Amino acid sequence: MDAELSGAESEEVNLGVLLTTLGELYNADVDGPPVRVKVPDTLNVPALESRLTQVFRNLISNAITFTPEGGEVRVNAWCDKNWAVITIEDDGPGIPPGKEEAIFNRFYTERPATEKFGQHSGLGLSISKRIIAAHNGELSAQNRMVDGAVKGAIFTIRLPLD
Repeated sequence: MDAELSGAESEEVNLGVLLTTLGELYNADVDGPPVRVKVPDTLNVPALESRLTQVFRNLISNAITFTPEGGEVRVNAWCDKNWAVITIEDDGPGIPPGKEEAIFNRFYTERPATEKFGQHSGLGLSISKRIIAAHNGELSAQNRMVDGAVKGAIFTIRLPLD
């Protein structure tokens, strides 16, 4: 992966189209929570589309896994000066206190009790963070707070526009 990321040529990727398409794909699964996508029609970044897709699929899939029945996943994107900012929010239990950075460590996993042990490698967030860093961007996580209570997690990606 490192060789591919360091040697590949970036192309203009329209995040609006990419994220809308992913939202439609996840919403086709009637068993999962709805994925609400609010993005501009055009928000282009220089990137490897396949690798960004991998990151967004991982983050959205994780959000779906942690979202309880009746909840939803929200994907938002906007332009902030020279950055594209993308957030993926869920209505799950949030991130354990003090683990906001540790969740990006290789083999770290914190899964809902309803999932069987061994279903996840604990590599997805680590790989996602490396992919975003290779695009000169940032990936961070925090809890979504409402009236002082944790109401889910928010993953934020910042990618340079040029």
